Amino acid sequence: MTDPMIPNMNCANFILPYPEEIAKKTGSSGMIFSIRELYLLLARQVDDSDPQEAAALREIADYYPDVDRGEIVERDSRGNLVHEEDDWDELTDEQKIHRGNANAAIAVVDRIRYQLENAAYYYETADDVTRVRRELSAIAV
Repeated sequence: MTDPMIPNMNCANFILPYPEEIAKKTGSSGMIFSIRELYLLLARQVDDSDPQEAAALREIADYYPDVDRGEIVERDSRGNLVHEEDDWDELTDEQKIHRGNANAAIAVVDRIRYQLENAAYYYETADDVTRVRRELSAIAV
């Protein structure tokens, strides 16, 4: 029997090791799990039963940085990634096109949400507005 591996952590995430058999199958030695996401997960679990506890857990989560694949990322108030201002010249043409398309898609979705807010006032379109809002919520996650 192998010795159990102990998870280690840095300021932003846990590094959870896989058992040797799983590591050989997957080719990966472990999983990175954000400390912030752990607290947010715990908050979601107690949302209905104890809202005060959930609020406290969310407040704790705000002290930890946002992490993507083990790297600390900065986000703006809307949750979008904040890119360095001066990295445009370093991007390849494909990366520039991708970033431009992503920003254009965000602008389109914002415009759709604005139109939905205006359309929600009309009774005859209420069902359609509700359906589109649910679809937008499903793809936003």
